[in-house]
Amino acid sequence: MKIAHDVLRRFVEVPSDPKVLRALFDDLGLEVKRVEPDGSGLGTVFTLELLANRGDHYCYHGIAREIAGRTGARVALPMVDRLEVGPSPVPLRIDTPRCLLYTATLFEHDGKAQPLAGERLLPLLAAGLHSVSAPVDATNLANLELGQPTHAFDADTIVGGIVVRDSVAGEKAWPLFAPGPVEIPAGTLVIADDQKILAIAGVIGCEESKTTDATRRLLLESACFDPVAVR
Repeated sequence: MKIAHDVLRRFVEVPSDPKVLRALFDDLGLEVKRVEPDGSGLGTVFTLELLANRGDHYCYHGIAREIAGRTGARVALPMVDRLEVGPSPVPLRIDTPRCLLYTATLFEHDGKAQPLAGERLLPLLAAGLHSVSAPVDATNLANLELGQPTHAFDADTIVGGIVVRDSVAGEKAWPLFAPGPVEIPAGTLVIADDQKILAIAGVIGCEESKTTDATRRLLLESACFDPVAVR
């Protein structure tokens, strides 16, 4: 994972000298594979080799907590507006024990959505991810900053309700970036509506439900899937 020095400072107090921060990473057992000096407006960028059993390290908040545990510094989280959450706008059902929790929150706008400010996109740029659109960028930022994967669906593409279930033999899905539908193995954990698969749970969304510039009603998924099954 790529960690930008200037972004990490938003979450926890760290040494201003990149060499001292590098030594702190070493002390914490966080292996630094590469250091890219400041030169692109991102500050120094560290590429960390992280362990598969430490999923909490795969985000800025997790790294900040690790540093705070050693230094005693206070961990800060990004400022966010309060979100009032009510009943889901579509029926939700979980038909598998491999999904522990599933939520879907509706956002609507008038078609004048603005791209995220450049400063907010620094974690994406440091990670080598391109800006796509405000909804996609926001979900990527939530994952990079807080370690919580989310996914945005175009609510108007959903037919009926949403069910989290295991796929059946011969079933097809159309993953993002794929040229067309592909058959997926039976027993794959999926998110589906009454007609199609919307996403491979915890892995990738699907073309037929993705957000576009024409999206006006956005359904934001946040869930807790069985991490071993997803991996």
